[in-house]
Amino acid sequence: MHYLAIDGGSTATRAGLYSESVELLTEAEGPPSNPLAYGADACIEVIRELAAQLGVLASPHPLRVAAGISGASKPSIRDALAPVLCAALHADWAVVTDDLRPILYANVGEGPGAVVVAGTGSSVVAQAAGGQTLLAGGRGAVFGDDGGAYALAVAGLRAAADAIDGIGPNTALAAALLAGAKLAQFSELPAWTLNASKREIASLARVVLDCASQGDALAKQCADEQAERLAAQAAAAHRRLALPPNTPFLLHGGLFEHAPEYRDAFTHALERLMPNAAIRVPGLRGHRAAAELARTAELPGWFLGSAARRGDLPEKSELPPTEMRATSHPPLDRLSALEIVHAMNREDHRAVEAVAHEANIIAKVIERVAAAFRAGGRLIYMGAGTSGRLGVLDASECPPTFGVPPELVIGMIAGGDNALRKSIEGAEDNPAEAVASIEALSPPIGPNDVLVGIAASGTTPYVLGALAYAEARGAEPVLLCCNPAQRGAARMVIALDTGPEALTGSTRLKAGTATKLVLNMITTGAMARSGYIYEGLMVRVRPVNAKLRQRAARITATLAGMDEETAGALLERADGEIGVAVLMALRRLSVEDATERFARCGYDLRAALDVL
Repeated sequence: MHYLAIDGGSTATRAGLYSESVELLTEAEGPPSNPLAYGADACIEVIRELAAQLGVLASPHPLRVAAGISGASKPSIRDALAPVLCAALHADWAVVTDDLRPILYANVGEGPGAVVVAGTGSSVVAQAAGGQTLLAGGRGAVFGDDGGAYALAVAGLRAAADAIDGIGPNTALAAALLAGAKLAQFSELPAWTLNASKREIASLARVVLDCASQGDALAKQCADEQAERLAAQAAAAHRRLALPPNTPFLLHGGLFEHAPEYRDAFTHALERLMPNAAIRVPGLRGHRAAAELARTAELPGWFLGSAARRGDLPEKSELPPTEMRATSHPPLDRLSALEIVHAMNREDHRAVEAVAHEANIIAKVIERVAAAFRAGGRLIYMGAGTSGRLGVLDASECPPTFGVPPELVIGMIAGGDNALRKSIEGAEDNPAEAVASIEALSPPIGPNDVLVGIAASGTTPYVLGALAYAEARGAEPVLLCCNPAQRGAARMVIALDTGPEALTGSTRLKAGTATKLVLNMITTGAMARSGYIYEGLMVRVRPVNAKLRQRAARITATLAGMDEETAGALLERADGEIGVAVLMALRRLSVEDATERFARCGYDLRAALDVL
C-alpha cells in the first residue's frame, strides 16, 4: 500500500508519496489547486499531474489518497472532488478536506486544539473534544484576512501612502516597498497592485518585517497590529468553543515558519489575552499531516471530510454536455430579440470561465508547442465541422501574423477543403481519412510534432483516430474538447466545461467560442515563447502588402527609436526583415552582419540583441 498525501495551499500544491510505514518516498510541488478560485477540473488536473510526476499512475501498489485543499471547506465541493479524484488516480480510497483539518487530526486526534494559520491569508480552526469545530477568519482579501502576509503587506502599503501624503508619520516603508516591487516611483505602486497577484503583494510582508526589525516604528506598528488581530481571532475561537486552558495552539503557514519575529509578536499578543496558552509549531504538517489521514482505516464520524472508494463515481450520461438541453434560460424561440442577446451573452461568459479553469494545461501545451517549433517540428490541427474550421482558420492566420511558413502550423478538416464551405458531416466518423491525411504530410509526422485534435464532444472518431496515429508515430497528442469526461482520451487533454449550448447541440456557439479562445492562446503563446514576438510586437511579420509594410515600418520605428519613414528605408535595406533592421539600428551593424547574427540566434531578436 502507498499513500499519496496532498497539501493544497493558496499559493502552491505539494504532494508526498509515502510507504505503508509512512516513510516519505518522493515529493513534488505544483501550482495552486483551490477549487473555488480555479475550478474543480483544474484542481483535479493539478493533483493528477503531481501524481504522474511521482510515478503514482504507473505504480502497481494499491493507493490511498488524502487531500487537504484550500477552498474545499464546503461539503458540496468535497463531495464532488472525492470520487473524481479517486477515479483519476485509480485509488482504492480517497478523502478530501480543507487544508487545516489534516493538521488538527494528525497532531491532536479527537482532542481539543486549534490551528492558527498565517500564510498569504489567515484563519483559525478550533476543535473541541469529540469533534465539534469552528472556523474563524479565512474570508479572503476583501474581508481583510487579518494577520496574514497579504494583510500585513497592505497595511504597510497604506502606511507608506499616508506618509507620502503627509497624513501619517515618516517611515522607511515607502522606499523599501518600492525596492521590493522593483519600481522607481511610488506613484507606480497603485497600478502595480492592480496587476500583481495576491502572492506577489503578500511577498511585501517581508519588506514590512525587515523595516520593523531595523527600528522603523510605523512598520513595527503594522506588524504588531496584524499579530494582535489574529491573536484576538484565536482567543475568540477558544472562548466560543469553551476549550480547556491548556488547549494547544498550532502555528501554521509561511509567515509563522519563515518570519520568527512575526511569530514572536503573535505569541506575545496571544499570551496577553490567554496567559496559559500552549503555543507551538505542529510536529506534523503539510503533506505529512495529510498522510496520517491516508493511513486511517476509517475516518471518525465527526471528521469534516468527504471520502470515496473505487467505483463510487456516478454513471456518466451517454450524452456529452454540449448535447444536453440548457436549463439556465427558456427556449430561445420563446424569447424576444433582446432577451436572446442577454441569454446568449450570459452563456458566452461561461465560455471564458471554462478557459480560465484550464489555464495550467493550456500553458503546458503552449510550452510543448514552443519546444516543437524550436526543434524544427510542427503544430497540426485536426477536426471535423466547426472544430475543423476553427483549426484551419487559426493555422491560416499564422503566416501573415507571425511571418512563419504555412507548413509550420497546419490545419486539416474531415472531408478536406470542400468541408470548409459545405457541411460534410459524415466525414467525422471516418478515422481512416484522418490517418490518410497525416500520412500525406511531408516530412512524415514524428517526435518533434504536436497534433491537436479538436472535437467539442471529445468523441469524434476522425479526431480520436488522428490522435492515436500521431501518438504511435511519437508525436505529442493533445485533445481540445468541451467534455470533462474525456480527460483520459490523450496524454494531454484540454477539457473545457462549457456546458449545454443556448441552442441544444449547436457547438458553433459557446463551445466554438471557447475553442477559438484556446487556439488563439496556443499559437500566440507558442510564438511568443519561440522568438516570433518581441516586446509585444510581431517582429517576424513579412511586409507583403501595403498594410503589412506600414505595420512593419511602425514596429521597426518603435523598437529602433526612429520615425517611420527612416524605418521604412532601413527595412528595404534589410529585405523586409524587422529583426535585421532593428539590429542594424541599435547595434550599428551592416546588413550582412545583422543578418548573420539574427540567423545565428535562431531568428530570436531578444537573443540577438543580447549578444555582446
